[in-house]
Amino acid sequence: MGKPRWLFNIAVVWAATGLWHGAAWNFALWGLLFAALLMLEKLWLSGWLNRHKAVSHLYVLFLVMVSFVVFDAESVAAAFSHIAAMFGGQALPAFTVESIYYLKSYLVILALALAGATPLPKKLAALAEKGRYTHVACHIAEPAACVALLTVCTAYLIDGSFNPFLYFRF
Repeated sequence: MGKPRWLFNIAVVWAATGLWHGAAWNFALWGLLFAALLMLEKLWLSGWLNRHKAVSHLYVLFLVMVSFVVFDAESVAAAFSHIAAMFGGQALPAFTVESIYYLKSYLVILALALAGATPLPKKLAALAEKGRYTHVACHIAEPAACVALLTVCTAYLIDGSFNPFLYFRF
């Protein structure tokens, strides 16, 4: 299979993935965005991203964040408007009473997510696995930590306002 066919297949699969989520242009754009990013990475960026792990990690987080805005928008115009607002294009204040409230409310989850997104937990687990007694503790602590994290996330979901399931919009 040649490179043009391979690129065409990526475009078709991701366009279909976007349309599978809903019959709206923002979903098609979301799928094509990921197709374009995948092609860009495979053709030109993969070597550079593999050599710069921290930049690669930030790159993925940034692009996924922007793609979620496109995915969740009511229309393509709304998606571009929201993205422009995210980067100061709409003269919105950097902090509002609501943003401070949400930051305080979700600070624990944010801190856990930031810590979990680093190599630190994996390194700590590998270090603990080497110990004679900590090996057993790890096998107990890992499922306990997962249950605790699930409980905290569920508590935040229950505490939040009503938010219907995403696919109820269709």
